[in-house]
Amino acid sequence: MRLSPVTHSFFEEHTGGMSNHTFRFVSRALLASALLLGACAEPLPAPKDPPASTHRAVRATLGTPIRLQAMEALLEKAGPITVETVVSARWETSRAGLINLAHERAAGLTDGAEPVDITFHALAHPARGLYLIDTGASQALAASDHPLRAGPVGQALNFGALRVEASLGAFRGERALAGVLLTHLHIDHVLGLPDVARDVPIFVGPGESTFESPFHALTQSTVDQLLEGRAPLEEWAFGGEGVIDVLGDASLFALSAPGHTPGSVAYVARTPEGPVLFTGDVCHTAWGWRNDVEPGNFSSDPAGSAESLAFLRALAARHPSMQVRLGHQSL
Repeated sequence: MRLSPVTHSFFEEHTGGMSNHTFRFVSRALLASALLLGACAEPLPAPKDPPASTHRAVRATLGTPIRLQAMEALLEKAGPITVETVVSARWETSRAGLINLAHERAAGLTDGAEPVDITFHALAHPARGLYLIDTGASQALAASDHPLRAGPVGQALNFGALRVEASLGAFRGERALAGVLLTHLHIDHVLGLPDVARDVPIFVGPGESTFESPFHALTQSTVDQLLEGRAPLEEWAFGGEGVIDVLGDASLFALSAPGHTPGSVAYVARTPEGPVLFTGDVCHTAWGWRNDVEPGNFSSDPAGSAESLAFLRALAARHPSMQVRLGHQSL
């Protein structure tokens, strides 16, 4: 039995390719399932791809849509938010997923293992408290025998190569969090949730949790476990221009940036040193940003991914003082 290109890409996402042993195991399991289905007297309907999570999602109670022009008019003014970006873990994955190697500007690149970081960004507002963009890795994940490393998910996603350097729990200490702002719901962006109190609200882009993909056959149960016992996810309600004033004081903005996933979100914070852009996985790598080449086969919509990258690069170009924090590497 041969896996479809989409299914094969799903198993390669974020891994640099699963091991031959694991790939053969999965292939045989799929083949066995196919043979069992073939033995049934009545044909069964083709199964649907699973959503990212079965966790409930509701409209966000935070944030107000504003115009892009109104946001940009304020970006050169100093803001109140202080930002700390923490490299929580080191990892490696497939370059073909991180960068569109079919792009003419990527002609000199080949596929292979690319070093990447798993980060979180701590945004401290003097009146509203401490927010996170993504979650890094949890304290428990540092253990080599953690179930997520040793189990099927960890084997398929190459978590054996993941090295936790600064867990979210160690960074946070006793400080309370006001909210978690996810760029998207892929597993490598929620690995720190065990270090987040269950009453902390979690914000995602619209339709992010219900997006169906063969990739989620592997990750959905783990993502659901990380979200278990928490309030519903809060989905940003973007207006026509795809910009939200998150806290109502023009200090932090959410930007709709679909492509990697349909609900991918970028963020802009106004700090005393100037604006800071958080791209999420609209751009994973420094090479991709500098050469204007969108991510490769990790994206659900390559054309949308290229469009969102062009939008963010143009935004940064209009504001030369803007710092840019990428999804998995540093500029």
